[in-house]
Amino acid sequence: MTTLAQQQERADRLVVVTQNIGFALWQLQELEGVAAGYFVLLVQAQKDIGLAAGNALVEKAQAKTFGATLHKIAKAGLISPEMEGRFEKILAERNWLVHRSRAESRNAIHNAKAMSVLVVRLEAMANEALALLKHIDGETTSFVQQHGVSTDYVAQVSKQLLEQWHAADVL
Repeated sequence: MTTLAQQQERADRLVVVTQNIGFALWQLQELEGVAAGYFVLLVQAQKDIGLAAGNALVEKAQAKTFGATLHKIAKAGLISPEMEGRFEKILAERNWLVHRSRAESRNAIHNAKAMSVLVVRLEAMANEALALLKHIDGETTSFVQQHGVSTDYVAQVSKQLLEQWHAADVL
């Protein structure tokens, strides 16, 4: 028979696991979107494309799978073999998280050690996604600077976009 204390321990572990899963997925989804935008910017976008056409390209790219996007980025020569390996690894981890993690980690709710192992893996995923986001950010910044776009202009447009997003959240 399960005691109230055991039920509370399981509930507490479930909270920790689901929070870490949520954060890892959040980071991975951000990486997927940024990678799609990066591909569009460096491969598909053309000078004077316009906002509507550029947004349409990004939306189309974001509708593709993460694996398809990574394949296109690698095929276009936009990342080194080392970075390609890191992206392939995070893709495999993402696929595990989405498709197999629950079945393979059921014990995490019932066992503190199993929970700890799962949380370490989820934290590593989220951290690697952030590191790859930073890498893409650096590459994107370098690309736009090489094409005559100042960092001040990028900061200004980014600030305006964030303000629009936050304003839209209140409506």
